[in-house]
Amino acid sequence: MQNTVRRKTLAAAMLAAITAGGAFPALAQDYPSKPIRLIVPFPAGGPSDTTARSIAEGLGKVLGQPVVVENKPGAGAIIGSEVVLGQPADGHTLLMASNVISTGKWLYPSMNFEPVRDFRAVVGVFRSPHQVAVAPDFPGKGIQDLIAMAKREQGRMNYGSGGAGTMPHLGAERFKQVTGVEMQHIPYRGSAPANVALVAGDVPVHFDIEFSVQPLLKSGRLRSLGVTALKRSPQFPDVPTLDEQGIKGFELYSWFGIVARTGTPDSVVAKLNQAINQVMETPEFKQRLEGLGAERIGGPPAAFEKMIKDDYQLWGDVIRKANLKID
Repeated sequence: MQNTVRRKTLAAAMLAAITAGGAFPALAQDYPSKPIRLIVPFPAGGPSDTTARSIAEGLGKVLGQPVVVENKPGAGAIIGSEVVLGQPADGHTLLMASNVISTGKWLYPSMNFEPVRDFRAVVGVFRSPHQVAVAPDFPGKGIQDLIAMAKREQGRMNYGSGGAGTMPHLGAERFKQVTGVEMQHIPYRGSAPANVALVAGDVPVHFDIEFSVQPLLKSGRLRSLGVTALKRSPQFPDVPTLDEQGIKGFELYSWFGIVARTGTPDSVVAKLNQAINQVMETPEFKQRLEGLGAERIGGPPAAFEKMIKDDYQLWGDVIRKANLKID
């Protein structure tokens, strides 16, 4: 009887060891077993959409299964996120995520999921700094002139953004907190209308994403008082950073990356990460990002996860201090 018990115990231990040691590699070998859906929670045609389609084309070739991009815009990326959360955590439905992963729960307390908890990082794709854009006749050359003007206006000065809760909005709120100035937020329905208002003189400043505003900057219809990175932009090497102009350590980036549902096996995430990094090393992809004036991120999932969590803390503090809530 004791020998029988020992044999059963040994067999169970061997089965557990085989399962622990071999289940994840087996999953990675079998993955993907069907087409992959890449959900973009923004309208078609924007930088995140076109970049997602570039990744999808290359990723399909690497993994041997089609990768289909689906646009599910609306509600501050909540609709697209919920599509992914409604699917199995097997890596066959992915999300082209943005900073909303880090800011969403702070801005939308009524949302029924927690982005940082319910998604896991796969890989960061690209990021873009912002340009502090003004009209050509703005009466000042640098960021200190903007600060001085805002202080003289004593809270009457406006700034535009592409909408409440967008990174241009949050970036301007952080700028206010760091510099001690007061400005009033004027939201528009997207970056383009905000820049039209800026050109027309309806608002004096817009902390816009570089890839959105660069055509207007290059054409001379707008100009920049500073870039929100710690080094100058290759697209605009004559524009100084805010750090250079005395706002030490100030950074503001809009970023995009790919995430999966929490619970997706480590081996599947690792395979996706490796494949997407491979796609991002191609000359075609690098050329696309160069055209956007964007910086490739890449690297392991852990690096992207840290970026998400650091942003979660940073923007949580900014949003609490500004008492921002979006219903």
